[in-house]
Amino acid sequence: MSNKDEDAKGRDKQHARGLFERPAGSGIWWVRYTDENGRLHREHVGPKALAIKVYTKRKNEIQERRFFPERIRRRDVLLKDMITEHLTRVKGILRSYYSHQLYGRYWTAALGDKTLRQIVPGDVERYVAKRVREAAPASVNRELAFLKRVFNVAIADGKADSNPVRLVKLFKENNKRVRFLSDEEEPRLREVLSAEEWEMVALAIHTGLRQSEQFHLQWEHVDFNTGILTIPRSKHGEARRIPMNDTVREILRTRPSRLKSAYVFPSQTGETPIDARNYMNRVFLKALRRAGIQGFRWHDLRHTFASRLVMKGVDLRTVQELLGHRTITMTLRYSHLSPAHQLDAVQRLNAPPTGTATDTGKHQARAVAGGTAQVAESQREKNAPWVIRTPDLLIRSQALYPSELRAHWRFAQDILT
Repeated sequence: MSNKDEDAKGRDKQHARGLFERPAGSGIWWVRYTDENGRLHREHVGPKALAIKVYTKRKNEIQERRFFPERIRRRDVLLKDMITEHLTRVKGILRSYYSHQLYGRYWTAALGDKTLRQIVPGDVERYVAKRVREAAPASVNRELAFLKRVFNVAIADGKADSNPVRLVKLFKENNKRVRFLSDEEEPRLREVLSAEEWEMVALAIHTGLRQSEQFHLQWEHVDFNTGILTIPRSKHGEARRIPMNDTVREILRTRPSRLKSAYVFPSQTGETPIDARNYMNRVFLKALRRAGIQGFRWHDLRHTFASRLVMKGVDLRTVQELLGHRTITMTLRYSHLSPAHQLDAVQRLNAPPTGTATDTGKHQARAVAGGTAQVAESQREKNAPWVIRTPDLLIRSQALYPSELRAHWRFAQDILT
């Protein structure tokens, strides 16, 4: 027997010490080894060739102190299974659960058959490159945020080692889009809607409620005595209150659901609120097309509410409170004026001057007529209070009392001469 054959036979014997087949003759091989602490480990592998490779790998990991048995016992989880588990956890908690379901379907179709450990940043980037041609950057960002959350939950549960979404850059979003219903568009929209359907639009224009807030509004949160609508849980999780004007009061007082349902805008059964998405597709979007109004969404009724308040001269702080914004930054997006309103503002410059001098102009004219001393006095009044830092008393006196000092100086010269 050659030396080569003897070495091969020796390696087989070495592997045989760490390998065993169970059940015998089944072709299913296991590996057996001890870690650096002397603990015995058994690991189900499969074919013998693969078992030999796993055995060698484990011995090297133990020798290099890279052996972590808790990782070996973890099973690989498919992304679609993790998405299903995550959606089960957040159901009834998230207000945007429907959107999360939609994101879950997108990711399941794209990467659902891969395990969490198999997904790399390149897989996510390829999905994003394809998806951005179909949806707006903001929508793609929401989908990335959903997948990132799924991986974070998996990492916390010990089902994933890393989050591939962390290395994928988000798109820069343009949140400054503000579209509102113009004075010409409003009557056209009203003509194509029934009286009851228009009341829903008018309520949004006069309250600035978000779509979910309005469609889930309940009668117990409508107080006609105080004239307040209460949103028990707004977008930020806090309650907010909106005062009702006369238009809103009239709309709500005549609603047929007032004595029949707990919801202001109920479904046909009266036991649930009206389905917002169904209403959009069945009524609102069709009405926009009939009225010839383009690029308009239901949320733009909220823009209309804010824009009209600003054009009426309402201060931004009040608008912020009515909209329920935490900071004034978001309110600035709504605090714009229509082109017609801006034109009206600059048209005021066309008025001829009245010829009336300002108080400042009169004061300057008196100062020039009165000579240098009065000019100095005028400057001192304008810039008062002065701060003179020099320790020289003569300079300080000249600076503070120039006219009085000159009079005393002339008097002293007369005496000396």
